[in-house]
Amino acid sequence: MKQIPVFYNPAMVVEIDLESPSPKKPREVVAEWQQRYPVEVIDFAPLCKEDFCLAHRAEHVDGIISLQIANGMDTRHQEVVDSLYWTTASFYAAAEHALHHRVAVSPTSGFHHAGHDFSWGFCTFNGLLIAALKLLNNGAVTLIGILDFDYHQGDGSQDIIDKLVLSDRVLHRTGKIHYTRKKQAFFQELPGLLESLKGVDILFYQAGADQHENDPLGGFLNNSEMRERDLQVFRFAKAHDIPIVWNLAGGYQEERTEQGRCIQKVLDIHNSTMESCMDVYLDAQPA
Repeated sequence: MKQIPVFYNPAMVVEIDLESPSPKKPREVVAEWQQRYPVEVIDFAPLCKEDFCLAHRAEHVDGIISLQIANGMDTRHQEVVDSLYWTTASFYAAAEHALHHRVAVSPTSGFHHAGHDFSWGFCTFNGLLIAALKLLNNGAVTLIGILDFDYHQGDGSQDIIDKLVLSDRVLHRTGKIHYTRKKQAFFQELPGLLESLKGVDILFYQAGADQHENDPLGGFLNNSEMRERDLQVFRFAKAHDIPIVWNLAGGYQEERTEQGRCIQKVLDIHNSTMESCMDVYLDAQPA
């Protein structure tokens, strides 16, 4: 492999200012990757309402789309709704690509707090479970692993798995339930956590930047430990020939400048994850 495939379309980006910086993050991180790394940016088609309804109650989906129900940002902005067709599609397209090419990236966040009939925590529709159900329904896979290394618990993902009785087809590993969010215990538990996913047909990896110790909404790992986390995940997937698709998940370190909000520290963490991915999957890194 000579380039890392990244599934990005500008329609993923929400231009208005929201409480979370994540809706503008796809553009910022992809711009950095294109300047720094051998990435291939790939376009894709949006998903549709029927795809959302695979993982979410139809009435909830209708309420979000019609702006009668607040989205995961706790707003009723049409711009947020419009972006959802593309963010969920980015993850699904990347997952499909990874099945044939072993690795792909979706520069997305805002999935794992979205449950079957609720949205909160900057998450509106659950792109992880939408992608999982589309792959399962079309027969592409029979067993999917979700490794959620966002700092926060993937309560929405677990809710959908429970409500739709998916636990025999989707193995979900999230903090607070399946691993300890303290650095010594985390690295002691990591080999066994990965081993529990050895039999999956594809691995969905949320490479959250908010596990960093300086994140204002949580975190416990320093820069080198974040890199080690990512390397262990990518090495595991490659060693067992498991296709892996990864995304950005949370990350909330920011500074206010005259130009506006600056999330460079978050981008640096995502850059480190990309570098770890390159270390494992590229034939050779550039000088």
